[in-house]
Amino acid sequence: MTWLNEGHDVHIIWMTDGRAGFRKSRDLGELEDCEDTRITEDELARRRLAEADIAGEFLGLKKSNRHFLKFYDQELKQNVNEAILRIKDLVKDADRFVISSANNNHPDHQATYEIAVKVAEDLNMINLEFYVYALYNPLKAQGENLVKIRIGDLRFKVYKALKLHKTEFYTKDMHWQTLAMRDRRRERFGVYKLEDKGKFYNF
Repeated sequence: MTWLNEGHDVHIIWMTDGRAGFRKSRDLGELEDCEDTRITEDELARRRLAEADIAGEFLGLKKSNRHFLKFYDQELKQNVNEAILRIKDLVKDADRFVISSANNNHPDHQATYEIAVKVAEDLNMINLEFYVYALYNPLKAQGENLVKIRIGDLRFKVYKALKLHKTEFYTKDMHWQTLAMRDRRRERFGVYKLEDKGKFYNF
């Protein structure tokens, strides 16, 4: 949002289709039992992608800047090479990637990291900045590699965008995670370049 407001040409690439979103919660008994959760994975994928598209529009992303690769949720690791081929032309002129951290125990997040780094290597994007965020593992960036971006009142718009992902809210964790986003005034990133690969925990 901050970068959009500054005039940057922001794109989002959704790698997977979200079809596995109810699996773990169902197995743990943490999924709300109602008609909307008793659907096929194909239908969940359709809804998740539609919600993501609506949220992207709400945030101000042009239709042409919203990209959906539609790989099956939880199977991105098996499709790394195809994903690389499909996004090369989309990102060849980018100056920043915002990606999930290395050492990630979520298979799709780890695969996303690997895809982004390999694309940058293949295209020799030596000046590209990687803005790395951590979800399931800690962000250990320090010193000049740690960047804090003030989001101020923009957090309320991000909160509303998250609420547009209605199917997410049938699982318990999403409620407190979304409230945490609403109350967060800064976003923290580790910022790296290709030459830093392998030198840091998050990269």
